[in-house]
Amino acid sequence: MVEIKLEYQPFRFLNYAKIIHGTYPSTFGELKPEQLIAIARLLNQSISDTEFLKFMTGIRKSTINKLDEYQRYQLMILFEPFTLVAPYNEFIIPRIDTWTTQFFSPKPKLAQMTFAQFIFTESYFVSYQTDKKPLDLYKFVASLYLPQSRVFSEDDISASELYFGKVKQEILEAVVINYVLIKEWLANAYPMVFQKEDEDNGDELERKSLKKPNNNSGWLKIFESVVGDDLVNHDRYAILPLHNVLRWMSNKIIENIKRK
Repeated sequence: MVEIKLEYQPFRFLNYAKIIHGTYPSTFGELKPEQLIAIARLLNQSISDTEFLKFMTGIRKSTINKLDEYQRYQLMILFEPFTLVAPYNEFIIPRIDTWTTQFFSPKPKLAQMTFAQFIFTESYFVSYQTDKKPLDLYKFVASLYLPQSRVFSEDDISASELYFGKVKQEILEAVVINYVLIKEWLANAYPMVFQKEDEDNGDELERKSLKKPNNNSGWLKIFESVVGDDLVNHDRYAILPLHNVLRWMSNKIIENIKRK
């Protein structure tokens, strides 16, 4: 967290200076939910610089408006760490409230997420990045955020998407950004499964969260390869913990490389 200390003139016609203090997050782990939402709005160009700085610093808009251009520029420079994709394994927005239901994010490091939940989440994420259809965005968030103590079920997605259709778009877009960071973390944790292209090194957050994917995630086909001909136990494979499956896949890939 960066400590901010600024001196400005509250009244330009008086030779009187005032000092204000604030803080500015320096990593994704220090972001508050409203700050991640402000970043989503900034990427979508739906927020002014003044309002954005208010969220990031905690300083009132009226005060920010009294700063000179150089001071405002220095504050915007502090945003630089958030322009690049960085691995992060938690959801910054832990809960989304709708008019009747509260929906909760997965646990840190996607603990307790099943392979099936990941497959549906990834599928709708790729679809939304490709076509930018609001319905895919609602289904993507509905696959991730579940009512408290609810186990993921494909049948619940259609019902939940109705709730997310009434949530502010900027909140859902913030979840998209967060998921990009989590996928970066997964790629670092399981490099054999999530192979990154060279061009993705140092990728900009805006480009990676808004670009069309190269669709290297045929997860339904991967699921079929995991299940094989064991159709009787199809549902049992679906509820396997995600990390168990990813570790199994990593080991299989390593075995195939050694065999060749």
